[in-house]
Amino acid sequence: MNPVILLSGGTSAAANGTPAWSLNQNYADNIRRAGGIPLLAVNNDCAEEYADLADGLLLSGGKDVAPALYGEELKYDFVITDPLRDDLEWKLIKAFVDRKKPIFGICRGVQVLNAYFGGTLYQDIPDELGGEHAKGVCHPVTLKKDSILGRLFGESLEINSYHHQALKDLGKDLTAVAWSDANGHSIVEAVEHVSLPIWAVQWHPERMTGPVTNPENCVDSLPIFQYFMDQCRK
Repeated sequence: MNPVILLSGGTSAAANGTPAWSLNQNYADNIRRAGGIPLLAVNNDCAEEYADLADGLLLSGGKDVAPALYGEELKYDFVITDPLRDDLEWKLIKAFVDRKKPIFGICRGVQVLNAYFGGTLYQDIPDELGGEHAKGVCHPVTLKKDSILGRLFGESLEINSYHHQALKDLGKDLTAVAWSDANGHSIVEAVEHVSLPIWAVQWHPERMTGPVTNPENCVDSLPIFQYFMDQCRK
């Protein structure tokens, strides 16, 4: 049977104000292209059951992680958080970690994983480091040769950026495996856990495969999702 992949989304509201959960379609599309069965997490009380049911967890992009989760006060009024999502993802990460099941994070996903393992974040790249990494700007990243990404793509990769925050202090047992530049400062762009099947990227590979991509002529990122599916089949 194809692996069942649980995906996290963000809270929203229907036109009549009814609370809702939502997720960009391209996350689910690429799980499907890679051979998985996408399932959206929609209830904060079901983390243990979700982790029993699913073979892997994909933490998608979205709003900012609450600074309290990495021991800081809110610095900027434009940092927008999603408390229900924070709560759900925290529970899901714990449940999947307890079962040693694979987790893959994208954008916000790498940030919430870093916070979960005790790391911290820069709350705003332009103010704290300088440079622009938001709004789809494209730039190269350097990849660690002996890493998942290095084995898939070589020494470097042109990627997209839709984030204004970045990893600062790495969480316990997380290793940096990709880096880029922000105004002369090195930014960690991807991490792997030293012993668990957990890894994450700061960019959006789901927008680097399929019919519409950014960068327009990027290297196809479907191998990222295929590798994750292979982890989830084991």
